[in-house]
Amino acid sequence: MNSCCITDNREYLRKFHDEAVRMRVPLIGGLELTGQCNLRCLHCYVGPRSLSDMQGLKEMETGKILSVLDEITEAGCLNLLLTGGEPLLRKDFLAIYSHAKRNGLLVTVFSNGTMVTDEIVSLFAELPPQAVEISLYGATEETNDKITRTPGSHRKCLKGLRLLVDAGIRVKLKTVLMTMNRHEFFQIEKLAKELGVGFRFDAAIFPKLDGDKSPLSLRVSPEEAVDKEFSDPERLRRWKDHFNGFDPGPPQDGLYICGAGLKSFHIDSCGNLKPCVMTTSYSYDLLKGDFKSGWRDVMPLIREKKAGSEYNCRGCERAPLCGYCPAFFALEKGREDLCSGYICEIGGTRFQKIKADTMNASRQKW
Repeated sequence: MNSCCITDNREYLRKFHDEAVRMRVPLIGGLELTGQCNLRCLHCYVGPRSLSDMQGLKEMETGKILSVLDEITEAGCLNLLLTGGEPLLRKDFLAIYSHAKRNGLLVTVFSNGTMVTDEIVSLFAELPPQAVEISLYGATEETNDKITRTPGSHRKCLKGLRLLVDAGIRVKLKTVLMTMNRHEFFQIEKLAKELGVGFRFDAAIFPKLDGDKSPLSLRVSPEEAVDKEFSDPERLRRWKDHFNGFDPGPPQDGLYICGAGLKSFHIDSCGNLKPCVMTTSYSYDLLKGDFKSGWRDVMPLIREKKAGSEYNCRGCERAPLCGYCPAFFALEKGREDLCSGYICEIGGTRFQKIKADTMNASRQKW
């Protein structure tokens, strides 16, 4: 009985998703509440953005953000990410979050955890988020604060993290694997387990949006990244299931094969609607128009971007494993259709390790 219901639910969700994609319903959105951040992380692709860094940029006021929330809800958005910068820097965060929740949106919040207060926790307890994802870059104060370039950030993050956990808020801990914290990776993972929260990490570091490539020096080798990734049997199992169950569908000549501009969008703090957070080629000013017009008239343009005849990624068997993203490629290589060698090597390393693990499992059966 239960198995039948689960199967039916999955089938329903699959059909719901396929129909939403066919109709171009903007199911998933990201809303950057502010470009400002109280940390100045070395690896951040946005780069340091304090109040002084953003002089001349006018961020959306409260009323406009609430209006945008109403527009995206009416357009069909279900899942909303509130991000930054550091979103809790907004003095009107409580009002914005409450409005999104009361609109029926499933809200996730990205935060560095340093500005979590009792008031924030009380709001989350009253109107629970899908999750609050907290970024921590070191198991020790020395490592973390060297990366964030902000003394005391490690202590404040852990305090905020524990406030959320103690209140029963659904929390996920995440980090970026880099040369400066590789020696503390397993300690960070252990902390997540001790707190009983989800954990994820990424090793894909890219240049900053302004073209600065200095973050690339922080990358660990693809082999180390995948070794740490597959050190957890559950992570390995998920990657194997994803790879084995991947259905590329009919051949496509489009460069962007993700949901950008098709079922997902991003809005920056100044009101610019974009297909995704990384793409700058297509943008619509919500201060001069409405969401429905931007989604209908401008966002589909990204789907018209075609891959050239010599595009190496088309048909690659490792594609489900590499983290393919033309917007990331453009940051590193200056072209959307020129893949990142680092991303390609990560995909290849995952592919080889999954093949080896599968062969070992087959031998054990015999």
